Amino acid sequence: MIKRPHFIVFACSALLTTMVMGTTVSAQALPDHLAKMDKDGDGKLSPEEWVRDKPSLFKRIDANGDKALSKDEIEKFYVAIAPADDPKTIKRIADMAAADANADGKVTLEELTAYNLAAFKTRDKNADGFITGADL
Repeated sequence: MIKRPHFIVFACSALLTTMVMGTTVSAQALPDHLAKMDKDGDGKLSPEEWVRDKPSLFKRIDANGDKALSKDEIEKFYVAIAPADDPKTIKRIADMAAADANADGKVTLEELTAYNLAAFKTRDKNADGFITGADL
């Protein structure tokens, strides 16, 4: 049987723990654009979730279907989404170009995936194999 003073201390402790944990989780939640990638809803991104959409993105950009993205295909795709001088457009095009590991002027799906997995490791600040709000 729990004596009343011990129960009050226990209840206050539980309440405080809940409040602190709730604050910690919300303060470290993934931003919306990353939360959309969290398919299992666990509040963190795995490497698989991080690159999950790359094949469909690749297919949409590959206008001629040759399984390689040219500079022109990449630029046309992103400029159709936002103005060419938009900083996000410039960054997206530059990131795609940086994925060309063998510098042959074409980006393959394998290069794009490898580039994004390397970016995942960079963003995973605590190297636990997941990206969480705390890593950002």
